[in-house]
Amino acid sequence: MAGIGLDRRSELVYRKLLLRARWRTDELAGALGWPEGEVVALVEGLRADGLASGSGDVGGAVRAVEPCIALPALLARRMRQGRAPQPRPVEVERFISLHERAAERTGGPIAASDSWDNASVTIERMVAKVEREIVFLVPGYVEGAFELSRPIVDMALRRGATVRAVWASSVLQTPAAAAHAQWLAEQDTPPRSVGVVPFRAVIMDGVVAVLLNDADRVRVIRAPAELERLGALADRLWEHGAAVRQAGRPAYAGGARRPRSEIVLRLLAEGLTDDAIARRLGCSVRTVRNDVASAMVALDARSRFQAGVRAMQVGLV
Repeated sequence: MAGIGLDRRSELVYRKLLLRARWRTDELAGALGWPEGEVVALVEGLRADGLASGSGDVGGAVRAVEPCIALPALLARRMRQGRAPQPRPVEVERFISLHERAAERTGGPIAASDSWDNASVTIERMVAKVEREIVFLVPGYVEGAFELSRPIVDMALRRGATVRAVWASSVLQTPAAAAHAQWLAEQDTPPRSVGVVPFRAVIMDGVVAVLLNDADRVRVIRAPAELERLGALADRLWEHGAAVRQAGRPAYAGGARRPRSEIVLRLLAEGLTDDAIARRLGCSVRTVRNDVASAMVALDARSRFQAGVRAMQVGLV
C-alpha cells in the first residue's frame, strides 16, 4: 500500500484488523507482539485515514472499515491533497489486486441476530456498488454506527450518487454527530432533522435496504413492495425535515462541491473526450488536460483511457 502513502506497520495493523469483527487494542498488541502504546497510535492513524472505526458493539474496541470503500477513499484523499507518491507499476497493480480481492470477501445475507459491526460491514460492501442514491434514517446516536461513516458517504459521492440523511433531533446533541453533520454540509449534503425517526435504516438505489429495529435486529430488505413503503416513508421524513443548523448559524448554503479532479476521472471513465468534459464542467480544455495528466501520474497510466480504466479498477469512480 506504499503507493497510496500507507506505511508498512500501519498496513500490518489494518490487515490484522480485517481478520476479526473487532479488536481491543490490548488484544491487537498481543497478537502483533508490539507495545500497546505503539498500536494505539497506529490505530488512531488508521481511524484518521478512514481505514478503522470504533465498534458499535463493544465500547473501546475498533474494527476495520471494509477495503472496498476504505482504500479508494484513502487514495482519493491523497490525490486531492497532492500527497500521493508517484507509484511504481507494481504498487498500482497491488492496490488494484487488494481492491478486487476485497469484493470477494464473504458478504452474503446477514442473519437477524447479527451485530452492529456485521451490519456496518454488509452496508460498506453494498455501498461500493451504489450508483444513484443512498438514504440514511437515523433515530439516535450509536458510537461506530454506519451512518456516521465518512468513507461510506465519500464513496457514494465520488460515484456521482445522491446522499440524503434524516436524523432525529436528539442525534445532534452528541458532539461526534454534530461534527459529522458539519462535514456532511461541507460536502453539500447537509442532513435534515425531524422530531422522531421510527427506526434505523439505509436504503441504496431503492433496490436494497438494511434495517435495524429497536432490539438491534438486522434485516436486509429486497422485496419491492417493502422497499417501496420504506422509500415512501423516507421521502415523507425528508420533505418534513429541517436542514440542520449549527451554532445558531443559518442552514448551510452551497457547501463545497466534489473536487473537479474527481468529476474529471468519472467522466473520463465514461469515455468522454477532454473537450466534452470541459464543456460539461464549464472549464478550459487545458484545465481538464492538467487534471487528466495528474491522474495518469497517480495511477501510473500510459494513456487517458488507461487512467479511466484504472480509476474504475481501484474504486475511485
